[in-house]
Amino acid sequence: MAILKCKMCGGTMEYDSTENLAVCPYCGSKATVFEQDKKLFEQFQNMFGALLNQQSRTVTDDGFWVEANTEELLREDGEQIQITYLVKQKVDMCTMYVAKKHVIYIFEKEHEQYAAQYQRMVSELKYPNPDMERELKSYIPEVITECRLKDGRIFLAIAKQEGVYPLGMLGILLDRHVAWVISRMENLCCLLEYNGMVLNALTVDNLFVDPANHQLYLYGGWWFSGYEGAKAHGCSGDVRPYIKQSRWRENRNHGSTDLESLRLVAAKLLGCQSREKLREYALLPEPFLEFLLNKPEASAGADFEKWDRVLERSYGERKFIPLPITEAEIFAREKKSVE
Repeated sequence: MAILKCKMCGGTMEYDSTENLAVCPYCGSKATVFEQDKKLFEQFQNMFGALLNQQSRTVTDDGFWVEANTEELLREDGEQIQITYLVKQKVDMCTMYVAKKHVIYIFEKEHEQYAAQYQRMVSELKYPNPDMERELKSYIPEVITECRLKDGRIFLAIAKQEGVYPLGMLGILLDRHVAWVISRMENLCCLLEYNGMVLNALTVDNLFVDPANHQLYLYGGWWFSGYEGAKAHGCSGDVRPYIKQSRWRENRNHGSTDLESLRLVAAKLLGCQSREKLREYALLPEPFLEFLLNKPEASAGADFEKWDRVLERSYGERKFIPLPITEAEIFAREKKSVE
């Protein structure tokens, strides 16, 4: 049986074959599982899972990893670090490398306080219960290496599963695929709200995606995160235009910042550089368009509930819509190397 995700909290639902229902053990939500939905799940996951497994066995010897770039860095203690990567780009004030099993962020010496903030906020993240921790922890960065380089820069490496890619590499998506990305972002916003945190950097560049399993990973942006109401110390460039100026005059974190940013991420995935440009997206269902153009609800929980109603009004019964794309196709779209 394929994995079914709860649309309310993102937990893994349990299938009750006697009543043909998927039941979430975390929040109690129930959903009818239609035979066609089950077939879509099973066919897609079996096909894509087999494809990724096959690629992972051969990728070190052939395929696009042969063309990967290599960069050598020197640690403060003189030990050499070699990075083999396919993506290198500037993200906020740091440089990001995407390797096969790691994402690496390197901060300039003058920005080392942001590296420290990244680690502190991730380490202080709490979960509602042990089950939710097991369910959600893998979508939050796990720092496995932190060190200072010879030139004074700070090196952070986090674990990354194979089959997980920078969200921006998927390019422009159909609205139905953008819909499940929104659902995952809403879930992450609820986790941040539970902790009283504000990311201030919910952008395409800071999100990673597993297209086979419709999962989203919040690896970047924690350098700007802080607690609700506390003094803010920055935000990603994409976020700044969508923050109420009055809040930034007070220089305080506000939870609606992430919910506003969520809508901009969705607009960019639809091919629009601003939310206002969405008015030209003729094929977007009206409830979906209104959701992206209007201001967020007062809390992440209420915004998630609103989004759930928008989904139903836009597309009817919830279905799993496969995203048929291979690892090679993703990297063939755009090979980035940006200093």
